[in-house]
Amino acid sequence: MGQVDLENPILRVRGVSKYFGKLKALDNVDLDVPRGAVTLLIGPNGSGKTTLVNVISGVLQPDGGRVEFEGRDITGLPPHERFKLGIVRSYQIPRLFPSLSVLENVLIGRDGNPGEGMVSGIFRGLWEGHELKATEDALAKLKFLGLLEVAEKKTSELSGGQLKLLEMARSTMSLRPKLILLDEPIAGVLPSLAHEILALVRKMSIELGITFLVVEHRLDIAAQYADYAYALHLGSIVAKGTPQEVMTNPKLVEIYIGD
Repeated sequence: MGQVDLENPILRVRGVSKYFGKLKALDNVDLDVPRGAVTLLIGPNGSGKTTLVNVISGVLQPDGGRVEFEGRDITGLPPHERFKLGIVRSYQIPRLFPSLSVLENVLIGRDGNPGEGMVSGIFRGLWEGHELKATEDALAKLKFLGLLEVAEKKTSELSGGQLKLLEMARSTMSLRPKLILLDEPIAGVLPSLAHEILALVRKMSIELGITFLVVEHRLDIAAQYADYAYALHLGSIVAKGTPQEVMTNPKLVEIYIGD
């Protein structure tokens, strides 16, 4: 994969700790996410991966340390403010609306619709152009991810793999998506589709200029599509480097064999 610039990362995590009662879920974590790259975050169950993503997205506040995005300290910002800055996340179990169509689910991801205002919503001319452009963008995203043929289907009719792709499409609908946090995007899907999903992540990174931080268990598949990687164990970073360097790190091998 390509070279990464760790001198000017889009995201910096410094000394982040998080407790749940007496349990220390994150222990003084430092992490840099290179701009425009695909960064992999790996580790066994209970290592703190999802907790770290929740801290980065603002779902949880850390008990210590800070999170910086594009040089700005965003540690105290709520999730919706981070979303406005360009930080978008997905979930291991897609959070979609089963009664809505695929296209409608994607359109929900578009922010800044003037038609949602109490006054502006009355005047069609103020929001019609926005909705037309949003629909064009949504259809383009569905075509990019191979979902255009199911655009009018209800989300409840999709396969598990299609649901993963749909949530990715919705994640890219923000007007300013800069960093997308993917929580186990290939969990529960067949290897062939897993490769397809991660290849699309790679393609979005290259062609759309979006940075990705990908949490994943299936190292043998995910490592092929990442530029950089971190390994987390018991709340601490235990290895970092290229995916190959991390996967062959003796400490990580010992952790996985021990588990």
